[in-house]
Amino acid sequence: MSETPMNTSRRTGSRPKVLMVLSTGLTREQFDEVRSAHPQADFIAADDDNVLDKVAGVNGLIGCPRKAFTDELLDRAGDSLQWVHASGAGVEHFIIPKFVESDVILTNGRVIQGPEVADHALALLLALTRNLHLVLKGESPRSMPRPIELRGKTVLVVGLGGIGLLIAERAAAFGSRITAVSAGSLPPMLAMLHRTYPPEELDDALPDADVVIVSAPLTSATSAMFGEHQFRLMKTTAYFVIVSRGGLVDTDALIHALQDGQIQAAGLDVTDPEPLPDDHPLRQFNNVIISPHTAGLSEHNRRRSFELIKTNVGRFVNGVAPLNQVNKRLGY
Repeated sequence: MSETPMNTSRRTGSRPKVLMVLSTGLTREQFDEVRSAHPQADFIAADDDNVLDKVAGVNGLIGCPRKAFTDELLDRAGDSLQWVHASGAGVEHFIIPKFVESDVILTNGRVIQGPEVADHALALLLALTRNLHLVLKGESPRSMPRPIELRGKTVLVVGLGGIGLLIAERAAAFGSRITAVSAGSLPPMLAMLHRTYPPEELDDALPDADVVIVSAPLTSATSAMFGEHQFRLMKTTAYFVIVSRGGLVDTDALIHALQDGQIQAAGLDVTDPEPLPDDHPLRQFNNVIISPHTAGLSEHNRRRSFELIKTNVGRFVNGVAPLNQVNKRLGY
């Protein structure tokens, strides 16, 4: 990451001003800790309901709720705004034209959510491959399909970022052969990766996969990237797991693939729409597990999120570019 100095006082005087939105993920105690650590800056606390009233003239904005990040907010912030931090990994709600065209830096919580989301992806997969979802429903073992081993299976990880790399690491530990679809300019040189495909070769990677795990971000390029054609390319014995954003999947196509037996089963932590209605067709399948977008939760995720915020505030108020910068035009 660049260490290029930032002129955090170039618009509003000698003291940087940072607005921190308090929520269940960022507490008053943490706000006080950051403020005490950086007496050279001014800090303002807001909540979800009054962030719009307090954003005028700030240099940094941390934890803005997605619904509040609008053209109006950017207008009220004015030319002083230099940095926005989104606590989560997904930033699609922040990628609005007015913001993309600005020179304001966007950072996010990617990488720090990797361990828990990777754990959850494997939990969904193992529950399906070991028939645990059927056991929990009280079905007789005699009526269940034979459980499968992951050893020797090809696991395709779609999206090889901070989450995808940890999914690959965990799947490799089960003895699986790991392939991946990665948008990086250079494929990761890791021994556990058998082969890496660029995004435009997704269709080439799918036919060989016994398991497809999706951890890619939602962007204009990835929206509905899994449609009827992609599910037809997959093995009828393949398991499909997604833990990033439901918008990467054409939901009707997934329903048809399950109805027609084009894939074996699906584990979904994210859906489109979300939350999924109780009477949605996806809930009718015995070979689908749906968790309510909880992959990013653990006993450590809020601590890691705060440590990143604290580090980045220190960098920002001292004129150093913050970590985890997002390419706003690419959306990740």
